[in-house]
Amino acid sequence: MKRKFIFLLILSAIIINNNSYSDNATADSDEVVIDLNDNTMTSESGVAVTNGNMKGLFYRLQRDPVTGEITFTNNALMNISQPTGNIKIETESGKVSQKDERGEFYNSFAYINVAKMTGAEAPNDKIYFGSPYIKYEDEKIYAKDSWVTTDFNIVNFQKEPQKAGYHIFSSDVLVEPDKQITLKNSDLFIGAKDVIPFTFPWFRANIRSGSKVPLFITLQSDDNYGTATSMGFLYGNRKDKFRGGFAPKFADKMGILVGRWENWYRFDNVGETRLNIDDWLIYAKEKSEPKNANELQDYEKRRKRYRVELTHDYDGENGSFHFISQNSTRSMVGNLTDVMEKFDNNNVYSSLGLDRFKFDKNIGFYNLDANLFNLGEAKDLSFTGKMSLVSDKKAYGLLVYDKIDDISYGSTIDHDLYTNLSLTKDNDKYKLTARYDYLYDMDPGSTRNDTMSRNERIGADFLLKENGLNISYDKRRGDDYRNFNFWEEDINTSARKRNVLGIDFSYTPTTVAKYEFNNFENIKASLGNYKVGNYTFTPSVSYNFLDRKLDTAKDTYRATVLGTNRLAEFNRFENILYNNSLERRADLNLSNDNETYRVGFGKTTSEIWSREGLFDGTYRKYENKSKFYEIQLGRQNLPLGSIGTFGIDGTFRQDEFDASSDKTSLINLKLNNDLFLYKTENFDVTNKFKAEIQKYNFSGNKNNEERRLITKSDYIKFDNSLVFDGKSTVSTYDIGYKRAKNPFGEKNKSGEQFITGLGIKFDEDTNLSLKYTDDKRFTTKTNSGKNVNDLSMRQYSIDFETKKYDLGFSNTDIDFVGDDFSTITDFREDINEHRIRAGYKFDNSKISLSYAEGKDKLKVDDGRHLDRKNRMYSMAYNIYGDVEQDFVGTYKTYRYGHNRMVDDIRNTDTYSFSYAYRDKRFEQEELMKYATLEYEKPKDQITNDEIEQIRAILDRKSSFYNQFELTRIQDETFRIGNYKKTLSAYVTLEKNNKRYSQTGNLKDSLSKFTGGLTVSYNRLGIGYTFTEKSSWKNSGGSYKWSKDTKEHELSIYAKIGKPSQGWKIKTYAMFYDNKNDPTSSKNRKRSLDSIGVEIGKEMGYYEWAISYENRYKTSSRDYEWRVGVHFTLLTFPNNSLFGIGAKNRGGTASTKPDGYLLDRPSQLKNSY
Repeated sequence: MKRKFIFLLILSAIIINNNSYSDNATADSDEVVIDLNDNTMTSESGVAVTNGNMKGLFYRLQRDPVTGEITFTNNALMNISQPTGNIKIETESGKVSQKDERGEFYNSFAYINVAKMTGAEAPNDKIYFGSPYIKYEDEKIYAKDSWVTTDFNIVNFQKEPQKAGYHIFSSDVLVEPDKQITLKNSDLFIGAKDVIPFTFPWFRANIRSGSKVPLFITLQSDDNYGTATSMGFLYGNRKDKFRGGFAPKFADKMGILVGRWENWYRFDNVGETRLNIDDWLIYAKEKSEPKNANELQDYEKRRKRYRVELTHDYDGENGSFHFISQNSTRSMVGNLTDVMEKFDNNNVYSSLGLDRFKFDKNIGFYNLDANLFNLGEAKDLSFTGKMSLVSDKKAYGLLVYDKIDDISYGSTIDHDLYTNLSLTKDNDKYKLTARYDYLYDMDPGSTRNDTMSRNERIGADFLLKENGLNISYDKRRGDDYRNFNFWEEDINTSARKRNVLGIDFSYTPTTVAKYEFNNFENIKASLGNYKVGNYTFTPSVSYNFLDRKLDTAKDTYRATVLGTNRLAEFNRFENILYNNSLERRADLNLSNDNETYRVGFGKTTSEIWSREGLFDGTYRKYENKSKFYEIQLGRQNLPLGSIGTFGIDGTFRQDEFDASSDKTSLINLKLNNDLFLYKTENFDVTNKFKAEIQKYNFSGNKNNEERRLITKSDYIKFDNSLVFDGKSTVSTYDIGYKRAKNPFGEKNKSGEQFITGLGIKFDEDTNLSLKYTDDKRFTTKTNSGKNVNDLSMRQYSIDFETKKYDLGFSNTDIDFVGDDFSTITDFREDINEHRIRAGYKFDNSKISLSYAEGKDKLKVDDGRHLDRKNRMYSMAYNIYGDVEQDFVGTYKTYRYGHNRMVDDIRNTDTYSFSYAYRDKRFEQEELMKYATLEYEKPKDQITNDEIEQIRAILDRKSSFYNQFELTRIQDETFRIGNYKKTLSAYVTLEKNNKRYSQTGNLKDSLSKFTGGLTVSYNRLGIGYTFTEKSSWKNSGGSYKWSKDTKEHELSIYAKIGKPSQGWKIKTYAMFYDNKNDPTSSKNRKRSLDSIGVEIGKEMGYYEWAISYENRYKTSSRDYEWRVGVHFTLLTFPNNSLFGIGAKNRGGTASTKPDGYLLDRPSQLKNSY
């Protein structure tokens, strides 16, 4: 029975009644008359019949028991849901054969909803059909003497197509569902008048969802292609697993191309794979490279060209898997092409010292988002994966540079190339996990989350559940970053280091490299757990390798004023430059909850580079190789009657060093004690005390003592915590002290640390915290051998938080002292940073105020000095709830002094303002709108799961292009694809004080002026960004102020008025002015790169529009313009039917006619 209705499902394009506009077919009465004599069923109000995804309302049915043929009369109404769009059908009568799945229908009217396929808005989201005779056979629909229109007014005149604005009448129509429609012997009627002097013999249209193969001749005129034409065919039908299509393209300027080639395969249970090829140039007319450099752009775009997209999508009972890869020539990537053209047109490559990038080179983008589970026969496999990679980092680096060059300190813009893969097999017997992580940060340090710029890590874990056998492997190659302190923040720091282009990325980093590389490899095998009486015996072996080097990058400003020594480094306080160590060991563990007995033995090798007391780039190298054994005895939870417990742990280790009689011995003792000082029902007082003592002894050649113990220390350490627990109020007082000394030589003090703090939790919402730390480092690496306190850090803070208030203060003092060192003149660096914050929470909002000051003063006895002071004043006001708003204002000052010109020209004030508005209610409304379109159900039938699936679909659709910055600014707002009502705006001004003191003109004193505006509201989208830069230039020892670059990008998309009756406006403008380009006047290049505007008027079911574009072309060293008139059926809003106009390529070229048919070539048409 189910299969006999399939042809009704596919009838899609043919039938409906204007009173069938209700979303469901139902009967108003339960009264049904059944005549058993002639096998008929009759109902005056109709009988609602549901079969799968089809609902029908029938009034009279009759079945022939011999042939199985069913005849229906007195009209029938059907509503069929299908993935490509719902169908509504009304037919007066017909018959269906169950035996051979054939059917005939008489006097039918129908529509198919195409909103999901074309993006059309109601009421222009349907195609209407009518025919006196329709036959269904072999899953195809044949219609005789039928008409078709997209004019929605036809619903009022179902049997009078001449009353529609237009209709196409065809003697024969063949509909192949989810494939194509073929019309034969067709005439176009405007109203009742046949406007074509002849009958058009044949026309075919593609109705396969997602397919872009043209099935009728298309014509276009394009700068790169010239006059191009294309036409193709489809293969595979709706139910086939393998489907596709092919269309060659012929272009008079380019050659012969594979315009579109689709190959799609749908698996039974694992989703669908699609391979799409666009504009693959298989025969190029361009044979030789032009000698004129200005013609290289056109040559490269026409010599080689292609785009290959491979996708696989799965959503099912085992989770989800979504993969997309796009490989192409650079000329086929919209935003990359824009940037490359901008760099060519404005001589930016030369200004940056880069070799020119070619358009005919290849680039690939790859993205994966997978979460699979219950895989395999045993359903014990799971896989998670996220990936975002490119094949050509340098070309992608141009996109990153163009985006990142405008950001400021604290930005959230990030461009990470990464892979995170994990495979797990977990069952009753064992668990096995393998993982792989990869990171290549294209803009290292651009956000606070940038804790690494490079990372590659592979790991595996195996656990045998029966006896606890456990094997783990973890290997990593990469670096590490740390956060900038406020006193380090420099408005003019460049980020040349480690960016793929090797040029200055002039953003202010938020994090900076700590280790140039921090590689390790760790292997551990725990060979099972075995019960021995009350104990568990666990033997284990391990391999631990570390290879770590400190990053010694220098702050460019510090190097200028202090010289290229250690004082200029970001990580100048660190003494250990390099640490390469390897330990192989075996352990025998016998333990229970309270006792530990362990014996270990193994071998170690190490190489340490220390620069303690050295500032000229030199270091001392210490190499060691030894065998060791180790014994640990421990007992915990020993009772002290009713007043508490204590525990004790001791470790002894001895190392014997190769090729010598040297030995070192370690004794480490730990004691912990919990005392219950006072205990009642409502109040407890507990004291928790910990002590640790460590001491090394050396025997052997005294000349080797320092070498053997360079990374070791003797120390005594105490920590105490006193807890007053009053149930509702809990107070904790902490105090700790550690004193360390070198275990070699004179055993001088090497460190001293004091920590204390008080925390009071008054209730769930009220907390008070006070902390103080004093940490000192000492060295004897001086000329006289005296013990010097070379580094000190003192920190204290207070934080108080209630349900309404949030108050805080913190202070850091750092003293770095050079006293009696051999490789540098005595110096002293005093650093201070303090912050104050205050916040107040209202019912649905919060206001926050903060102040920060960072100072860095350094004096060298030879006269070199540094005196910096940074200040920041910030205010933020946040409104929460369904409507969120953020107001942020920040004022910062950067002071370097006035004694030297190099200092004076850096003094800068920055002003930053931002505002963001988000209406989450509108977001839900928009999601519901998309869900009703996707599932074609009324709002009250949409489930939460369907809403979330729509969110995932929309996010996934945009994430690939947003990740790689592939969207052009004029495209981003054209789609308004973020399904939200939002507004965000920001502006940042950097005022150079030296320039301002000369001019008194703020606008003429800005070293950087950036801003942006993004609006998405109903049918309006606006995007605007701008950046202007200026700087001091050093020429022959004197400094001159001049402008560097100016860039503006604007995009507006607006629909004004009601759908089908309003106006549509698209416009974009791109300006780029490279002031360091001496050739701009010679090349007749002005600030304008390109501009375009299109204004359209919707007139019911169609739209007329006029457009104008003006773009600079390097090949002609002039601007080219294009003007046109476009006609669009609003059922297909993203592809105009035809256009006519004119164009001029600039220079001495004459104005020529321009036009296209079914394939519009324009930058105003979204390419991504």
